Amino acid sequence: MILVLCSFVFWVNKCAGRQAVLYYSDGSVRIGELTLASGSQLKCNIPENGDIYTSDMITGEPVRYGKVRRFGLESLAKIEFFVQKEELVRKWRFDSQTAYDRITAQADYSPAEKHYSGDYYPIRYLAAVVAFNGGEVIAGHLYSAVAYFDDGSKVDKIPLLSKNRGHEGQALDDLVYLKCIKFIDAGKSVQPVERYKPEAMVFQPGDKCYALSFDSLVSLPVRVDVEDGIITVESSLGENVMFAISRDDHYIVGWPTCHDDELFALADESVALLRDFYNERQLVGVWHDKQRKQILTLVNLRRRFADTNFGEIGGEWDKYRGAIVEPWRLSVWRWLYDEENRKLTLIGRGSFHREIKDPSDPVPTIEKQENLWFIAGK
Repeated sequence: MILVLCSFVFWVNKCAGRQAVLYYSDGSVRIGELTLASGSQLKCNIPENGDIYTSDMITGEPVRYGKVRRFGLESLAKIEFFVQKEELVRKWRFDSQTAYDRITAQADYSPAEKHYSGDYYPIRYLAAVVAFNGGEVIAGHLYSAVAYFDDGSKVDKIPLLSKNRGHEGQALDDLVYLKCIKFIDAGKSVQPVERYKPEAMVFQPGDKCYALSFDSLVSLPVRVDVEDGIITVESSLGENVMFAISRDDHYIVGWPTCHDDELFALADESVALLRDFYNERQLVGVWHDKQRKQILTLVNLRRRFADTNFGEIGGEWDKYRGAIVEPWRLSVWRWLYDEENRKLTLIGRGSFHREIKDPSDPVPTIEKQENLWFIAGK
């Protein structure tokens, strides 16, 4: 099931809004409709100290799950902002330049003195705690964004900031900030744990599953019950999920089996022309997201070691193995599609899985299966 984003025009294109209450540090409260610009999402940088664990892509060991997560307003219950640090500061500059002797190439790295000017001004650093309708909570730093708030009489821009800066002469109490956004309509119901049962999919002992969030292209904590045929995904934050199943060096990926020769050729050319760390890039699948005017490509990537006239290039030196190795990954790339000019612009990347290969190891084979593509959660 594909999420359809509705839009209307008011100064800028905006997504469908949510009824919300805004609470400010000076005690003021506003009630109205909060929206984001069309196609925009909020981003939260989650420190790696949460309670959700996933598997390290290289070692397979359990590691804490910390990523930059993207999400819209539709699945939110509340956003609270907390003060991490606040201070009064002044403008400054160094009084002198670093002394450098051009003959001896020696420099004086002793700290230069700072020259302060002007009056003090306040700076406040904020952390955010984001609660979702299904009860899941994430905490971290919200990337700066702009929302639009309609209280029935006017529409204001509402900056969502992790750092607030005041004017010279202001005190910290004068720097009013948004403390809480509470959504008072139903919104979209999401669950912190989703279970999927792909039709006509028979799992085998040893199968491993990997999940990628559809919008933010973030690798998600996932496990598969081979006997019951159920895939369990944590922390999707209301996004659709893409799946890949590995069997040794063979991968089964949920992907549409329909094929457009012209679009595939355009994507293949764009993938080949892109300057990238991976010098071997095999395009496996292309999907046209017509609603968003975007293209998704499924790419089999490898950093090959090779001898050239300019010396040895590619690969990586693995100090633990004491040998050249070749990084590999199975990725999804998102492109903006200018259909009129037949041009693709890369705007996002995510990977199902990555491994470190020996140069003699074969490249994993990729199989596309439609029954793993956009299956509904239970």
